[in-house]
Amino acid sequence: MQERNEPEWLAELPLTGGPVVRFRHVRPDDEPLITDAIRTASRETLLHRFFSPIRSVSPSMLRQMLAIDRAKETCIVGVTKEQGAARMVCGARYVKLPAGEAAEFAITVHDDFQRRGLGKFLLKLLAGLAVAEGIQRFEADVMNSNQKMLNLFRKATSSRAGWHRTEDIHHVVLELSTLTNQESGLIP
Repeated sequence: MQERNEPEWLAELPLTGGPVVRFRHVRPDDEPLITDAIRTASRETLLHRFFSPIRSVSPSMLRQMLAIDRAKETCIVGVTKEQGAARMVCGARYVKLPAGEAAEFAITVHDDFQRRGLGKFLLKLLAGLAVAEGIQRFEADVMNSNQKMLNLFRKATSSRAGWHRTEDIHHVVLELSTLTNQESGLIP
């Protein structure tokens, strides 16, 4: 449900040679769109997002994904139109960590829309929202096999302080104040 006085659309991104993707906060009535996005995503994309080779989401997990406490977390989705119907093509979420100045975050882009600038755009949008709430850094665990996401994060920041790698996982820390604004065009 949309909060009072909140605009539905936060931003939009016209894709080169493709549709316009419009961004908004996730809503409880997005259940069929999320279910379809998961159903049609590759095993690799789902593995990188959920760290498990899922093919569907349980009703309880779906309810948890859609029940957003905006005081603690933010979830943005990208929606486009295909043959007159809405299609969810990407999403980004952060959940504030107990210390308050940091948040765990994740970005997912559907296979059909990868390598078109959506990850970079989502990171910029999510970071802007987080900075406005006093969040100073994002933290994420990224599978070492998820080179597309790791490359996005490498390009987005000039600092790798706080990054740690284990056998299978990179723990990534992005200081929002150090996100570059030249090459990546992230925080203005």
